[in-house]
Amino acid sequence: MHDVRIKAHHLDALRIIAACAVVILHYADYVKSRAIGHFVYEHTQHFNLFVDLFFVISGFVIASQYLGKVDGIRSISRFLWRRLARIYPLHLATLAFYLVVAAAIHGNLANTDNAVRYPPSDIPAQLLLLHALIGERLTFNFPSWSLSAEMFCYTIFPLLALVAARRRNLLLPLITILIALNSLFALATGTGPWASWINHGGVFRAFPAFILGVACSLYRDRISQWRIPPATLTIALAGFTLLGWSVSETVALGCIYIVAVIAIHCDCAERHTLMTRLNIARGSPFTYSCYMLHIPVATVVITLGGRFISGGPDRELALIPVAIAVLAAASIVSYRYFEAPARNMLNDAFDRWETNRTISGMTPKREPR
Repeated sequence: MHDVRIKAHHLDALRIIAACAVVILHYADYVKSRAIGHFVYEHTQHFNLFVDLFFVISGFVIASQYLGKVDGIRSISRFLWRRLARIYPLHLATLAFYLVVAAAIHGNLANTDNAVRYPPSDIPAQLLLLHALIGERLTFNFPSWSLSAEMFCYTIFPLLALVAARRRNLLLPLITILIALNSLFALATGTGPWASWINHGGVFRAFPAFILGVACSLYRDRISQWRIPPATLTIALAGFTLLGWSVSETVALGCIYIVAVIAIHCDCAERHTLMTRLNIARGSPFTYSCYMLHIPVATVVITLGGRFISGGPDRELALIPVAIAVLAAASIVSYRYFEAPARNMLNDAFDRWETNRTISGMTPKREPR
């Protein structure tokens, strides 16, 4: 059994920091025509790679909790259902929001200069969480591409767990092979750096990061013994945040992997850093809500709200603080009154189904004559 609980204060802190960074990246796009907005936009494009931080953290946390526990059809089914119960309700809710928007646009009840964002042909992929593999483009609530990639990672996790149980030393070479294959494919097809793959290929972008997290869980005893000054994490994160725009996307991706591994070291070694002193991890429960709701909130507050207020070209700048405040409130409400209850309801439903299935499959013992 591989279930050693770790107080993941640094990983939890990185999760909420990463979500906030993605919000900054996407909200800057609304005001890039203004001088300050353009400056922020130009110097935060690498914030897209904070999503890869999610993948590493996910691999580590999932492996820490489930290695040794997904070794049969029943346990794998339970694992996948619980992962789906965690991510699908809010994905479905935000998709439903944009389906209403799309219906209004196609019914000439609303207008937009980006109608291609709502193609009906992409709906099946969105519903089945396949859009990180076969999605047409960034559509509907477009940050959800990473949920699709995550779900593919969850699907291969039982296989990774099998490999880890028998030949754990194969995981590190596997990461190298996947990175090499991604790089060769990107070079051969001219698709650009694989670190920028989203809809077409987002799954393959996620695999190396997720497997890196799994490998870190396997080798966490060694990682905890590294001699790394606690301040290294703060310096590495600050360096990536402030200077990541100045290097190639591939180099920046390597930097985000390093940040993730250093954070894992700090948690495994129970180090105290600036993150723990500031207790940043207290916001981690709202990470997923923040990530999934920031674009719908921007649609309502910045795009729609901007049509009903005056203020000229600077009105979007004035509305961004409003959007951030609304997002903070919406994230808390969503987590407490929608996500957690929906997850619990779905998990309870699965447990009842599994119990009933077990009972119905039992054969009564015959009494001896």
